[in-house]
Amino acid sequence: MNRIEIFVRHDAELDAFGYFQRILEHNPAAATRFLEAIDLTIEGLALQPLKGRLRKFRGRDLKNIRSWRVNDFENYLIFYRFNGMRLEILRLKHGAMDFPQALRQD
Repeated sequence: MNRIEIFVRHDAELDAFGYFQRILEHNPAAATRFLEAIDLTIEGLALQPLKGRLRKFRGRDLKNIRSWRVNDFENYLIFYRFNGMRLEILRLKHGAMDFPQALRQD
């Protein structure tokens, strides 16, 4: 079995760090668990990359995007693409966001 390459976009890293800082203000232990949960969730997606929900956004730039909830932090979603060899983590967003607009922001 071929190993899947995991590529995390800088925007996704910034998203995770921003949410981490917000959580840290209220609960430092939860903030640490949040980062660990992101890593574990991504590792799980690498094992089963098609388990995420295929999103139906308008626009070519948003084709083939899937989402999956962060383990134990179900209000946060990881948005990603999988092309058969590469798992590309695009963004990490809170579930209350306007997803198409949030995914397009730089």
